[in-house]
Amino acid sequence: QIEVTATSSTGAYRALQTIQQLTTYAKNNRSYCLPTCEIIDWPAFRIRGFMLDVGRTYISINELKKEISKFKINVFHWHLTENQAWRLESKIYPKLNAPENMTRMPGKYYTLQEAKELVAFCKQRYVTLIPEIDMPGHSAAFVRTFHTDMQSEKGMEILKRLMDEVCETFDV
Repeated sequence: QIEVTATSSTGAYRALQTIQQLTTYAKNNRSYCLPTCEIIDWPAFRIRGFMLDVGRTYISINELKKEISKFKINVFHWHLTENQAWRLESKIYPKLNAPENMTRMPGKYYTLQEAKELVAFCKQRYVTLIPEIDMPGHSAAFVRTFHTDMQSEKGMEILKRLMDEVCETFDV
């Protein structure tokens, strides 16, 4: 018998994650096993999360989903821009995602649809997704693409349009 007591639907979801983590498969009799135990668990801190810097090293959406599902986190910080590359698709400035404007893993970026899919995936798991668009620091990919600094008048105009596009994608 398994009894789960939780103060919220998030707590019940986390309890199910714990049960999945503890479940083993016994090949000899083809059954699933759980240890006999009592677990009392709640977050020690308000935020239980992690950050992935995909601006430097692209990680596929499927791998991101595995990582998010693997741990009982409530915050996923997604660092999308870096000197090496701008990893979030821009429909208004597609050259930002062009391979020639990336110095590491050229041509690898997330489509806006993939980003929306990851937002929905996180919501289903009670995880807050925090997208990070680094500015004005770590902006070499931006400078390579537009041949202007983010803080210049032209750069600020571009950033305003880009941020509108980002905000439409992430409804957080």
